[in-house]
Amino acid sequence: MNTRAHCHCDRVLNYSYDEAAEALRCKRRFLEDRIRDLPHQKRGESVSFCPCELALIQAKTSYVPAWVLELSQPAPTPAPTGATPAVTALASIRPSRGRKRQAAAATG
Repeated sequence: MNTRAHCHCDRVLNYSYDEAAEALRCKRRFLEDRIRDLPHQKRGESVSFCPCELALIQAKTSYVPAWVLELSQPAPTPAPTGATPAVTALASIRPSRGRKRQAAAATG
């Protein structure tokens, strides 16, 4: 079983806490405090990170405001002119039959 399916490195380069913190431009303590929730490699007491894991950490800790997400959504395409929408007219909708009998049978 490949537990490193997230890694696409040709050659795994292992970064220490200090090197990873420098690459992510954060403090070493940030990584140490959150290591249980971050992708990493552990051999004994040694912790290391590959570039793919650093990219996942960066993606996980990135904040994108809602208005930016709205800008990245494709604009809705308008319906072609002359086409009839596939919506049923309200005048043709009728209530279902038999509700009163079902309710009376349940209470009786």
